[in-house]
Parts: sequence; structure tokens; C-alpha cells
Amino acid sequence: MDIANPAALTLLAAIPALLVLKRAWTRPTGFSLVAMVDRDLRPGPVKRFGPDILDGAVVLLLVLAIANPRYAVTRETTRLESRWIMLVQDLSGSMNRPSDVPGKTLGDVSREALRSFIGLRRERDLIGLMAFSSHAKLVCPPTFDREILAEKLSMLDRRSDSAVFRELTAGGATNASYAAWLALSSFFMLLPRENQPTFAELRDFRHGLSGRTLETVPVPARLGGIGFGRGMAIVLFTDGRIEANAGPADAAAGLPNFVNVARLIRKLGVRLYLVVTGDRVDDEVARAVAGPDGGAAGRLFFMPRTADAERIGRVFQTIHDMEKNRLLATVEHKRREARPVLAAMAAAALIASWAVRIAPATGRV
Repeated sequence: MDIANPAALTLLAAIPALLVLKRAWTRPTGFSLVAMVDRDLRPGPVKRFGPDILDGAVVLLLVLAIANPRYAVTRETTRLESRWIMLVQDLSGSMNRPSDVPGKTLGDVSREALRSFIGLRRERDLIGLMAFSSHAKLVCPPTFDREILAEKLSMLDRRSDSAVFRELTAGGATNASYAAWLALSSFFMLLPRENQPTFAELRDFRHGLSGRTLETVPVPARLGGIGFGRGMAIVLFTDGRIEANAGPADAAAGLPNFVNVARLIRKLGVRLYLVVTGDRVDDEVARAVAGPDGGAAGRLFFMPRTADAERIGRVFQTIHDMEKNRLLATVEHKRREARPVLAAMAAAALIASWAVRIAPATGRV
């Protein structure tokens, strides 16, 4: 608790003087000897002392209202944590291999698994969708609208023959590094404006992650201490053919090194889940995803090349269980002012003082 205008409290010393002056101004003169004639005509104690007490209370309350004491109200609320999840679908040529499900490719099965995973999540989870092959594309920005997300996901169906599908499958390569970078950049754009990197900063940051593998990935000061790990995850479905180091041509084009991006994601605290439809992945890539100690910031899921829908569904169920929404308790301290209450009490005391003076009922009390 504090006082907005503490200097106003010095006015409290003037209250006794004001009451003395008030009695001097209002002292009866012509008929004051009536009390000596008949004691029944003398005003009662309420009539004699009540107005002074109430007037003193009015001045006291007005001084306190001017000083304006302030106090904090603590309110605790609980809510389910909202997760930010980017789903990244590989559309490279190797995803066209047949699965155990007749007539369906690995890409078809993984897309259906993505749809099931979306259905597992809570309505207030912010989910985005990306796809990649030779290059990456943000298909659906993070959204709460499941209908829009389902519509965008259907555009990745090879049978839809959509412009997005044709564009992304034209090259057929596996550019997972740029897809992971673009997914992380989507989170950057959801930050408060003062923490959002500019386009030039993102470009320079991306170029800094290209080329050779860095032992220590620098984190810009603007992104430090934000707490990315509180409910943010990237789920990347690929065939595992990811090179640890980008080639000279990729480095010249500013394409980031996947290991550098994965280490950055882990350093920021964002969870990275790599679902690989194969039996192996580059050792350096594996260490970059899960960390040298196999930490909780990332995890690899291996699937056989002839994966079935049930197996993929179990993988996504596991990821869903790892990304359970937590019950968060928020403590809010809201500052409130006592001035309105004190002013209202002063007005009530003033009305009461006026009523005591004129009401016949208080004459003998």
C-alpha cells in the first residue's frame, strides 16, 4: 500500500483549527439563555456534538481522498496453457513410396496422421502448417481455426493437384534445414512487437547459420529471456535424408545448416520432434535434435519404410502426450485507488451532518 500525494496529509493538522473557527462562527447569541429557563428546550448531545463530529469526518475524508491511498489487489486465475505447434510435412520424391496401406503412399499416410494429431489437440492450441521439398513454404500460418487448417492440409494431397502441391513437389529434394528455420521464424512473428526481429535481422541471422557447423550457436539479445520453451514445438515429418552440413552452393544462397538450426531451436527451448520414415539418420543430425545427452528439448522417432497408419498414429499420440497442456496459475496484482470510496464517504458524512442539523427527531437526542 502507498499514498499518491503524501504531502496532502499535512492538512490533517488544520482540522482542529477549522472546527474551532466553525464553532466561533456559528455560536448562538440571542437565545442562548433559553437553556437556563427550561432544560427540556436544550438541544440533545446528538444535535450539539453530532454536526461537529460529522463535519470533522468530512474534512478528514476529503484530506485522505486528496492524499489518495492506493492498494494492490491480488487475484489468482488458472487456465490451460495454449501451445504453439508448427507441423512440417515433407513432400520430397521419397515420400511417394508405397506404404502398407493399399493405394496409399507414405505421404498420404503421414498427412492422415497429421490430421489425426490436429484432432488430438485442444481448441485453443495455435497450430500452423508447412511443407517442403526442394524449398519450404508456409501453407497455413498458426491459427485456432481448425476448418482453415483442414482445408490447407487437403491442399497437400497429391490427388488434389493443387497449385501448392505442384509448386512444392517440382524439385523433389529434401530441404529440411530451411523448413525448420521457417517454422522457427513463424514463432518469431508471434512475439510482442518489441521482441520481433526485423526482416534484415532475420536475413543476417539466417546467413549466420549457413555454411559450416557451429560449435556454439549465438542467440540475438532481442530473443534472449523470452521463454520460448513454454509450450512451443515443431513436428517435422521427413524421410531422414538430411545432410548435416549444407553444401557450398546452399551456403552461398544463404540456406541454413540443419544442425545449426536444430541447435538453435534446442537452445531457445523449443521442442523439435523429427519423425523419420527410415532406419537411420545422420549421427550429427541426431545429436543436434536430441542433444548430446538426449535431453527433453527434442526427440527422434524412427519408422520403418513400409510404415502403416496405426504405427504413425502411435507416434503422433506419443508426441501429443509429451505436449500435454499444463494448468497454469496466473497471479495478477492490480493497483486500486481509495479516492472514490473516500470521496463517497465524505459526501455521505456531509449529508448526515445536514440531516442532524435540520431533523426534528434529533432535537432531544
